[in-house]
Amino acid sequence: MLRIMIIFLYGEDGFRSNRKLAEIKNKFTEKYKEGGTLFVFDFVEPGAKISDLIIKLSSGGLFSNKKLAIVKNILQNKTAAQDLELLDFLKKADKGEIKDLTLVFWEKERIDKKLKLAKFLLEKTKKQEFGLLDGSKLTNWIIGEIRAIGEDKVSISPKVTEKLSIFVGNNLSLLSKEIEKLVGYRSKGEISEEDINLLVKSKIDTDIFKTIDSLARQDKKTAAGLLHNHLSAGEDPFYLLSMYFYQFRNLLKVKALAEKNVSEREIAQKLKLHPFVARKSLEQGRNFSLDQLKKLYKDLCEIDFGAKTGKIEIELALDKFIASV
Repeated sequence: MLRIMIIFLYGEDGFRSNRKLAEIKNKFTEKYKEGGTLFVFDFVEPGAKISDLIIKLSSGGLFSNKKLAIVKNILQNKTAAQDLELLDFLKKADKGEIKDLTLVFWEKERIDKKLKLAKFLLEKTKKQEFGLLDGSKLTNWIIGEIRAIGEDKVSISPKVTEKLSIFVGNNLSLLSKEIEKLVGYRSKGEISEEDINLLVKSKIDTDIFKTIDSLARQDKKTAAGLLHNHLSAGEDPFYLLSMYFYQFRNLLKVKALAEKNVSEREIAQKLKLHPFVARKSLEQGRNFSLDQLKKLYKDLCEIDFGAKTGKIEIELALDKFIASV
């Protein structure tokens, strides 16, 4: 074991890894209000060099008794990541030449685990990976976040949690802001679907699913009615077109993978779709052939081009699109 404390925080979920990093920094500054030294060295910044980092790490004049050094994105800098000087320094540090040092390596992107420094950090340090959350992990995170922010006075059911995650996705930074808004509005009790409809702007308009469901069943009357409801409510027709694009693009991608016998779970992972969206797209895609979906997507592209160049009237074009399915 190394005598210096080394912590490795990595993974694509920057929100949770940043929160953990802030927690480490806060604990250090609180514990060592006097006699502690903190510095951050980011290898995304131009001119960052391993030699400069080692000087800071080993310089007794820079540090007082306790030291916290945060090294960011070193594995994203291929030159620095393959430099053996830092590895040699870390191995020598185990002999007691460097003391009272906590060294935190933080990575905001996916890492190349084949790099020698990455292998060392994965094998020899106190590590924590922050992968993107989905499914039950995302649900549990949302429920826990609501309880924490609401101080156990506000709750949410799993069903309503799924709706919130569908609306926002798994961007925890955005989810955290929406949760704060919902908790502030509710103040106590259980967050409802109506609260989400009122306060949260949907990333995925759930009526679009209803529209595609109707088209898949050849129920063009219902699909047209949903379109006109949106237009009557003042929705931007270009926004509606973008949502049609979004879902038919999903159908096309999902259908292509499904025909290769790729599982629902793998489809969600490969396309980075919410499991609900992947499931609905699989269900809807069964009612269309791959050639049909390609033609419908091409039709949407023509509507987009024609409307933006003033050659067609977009509301009429959307009506005709529904009638043509």
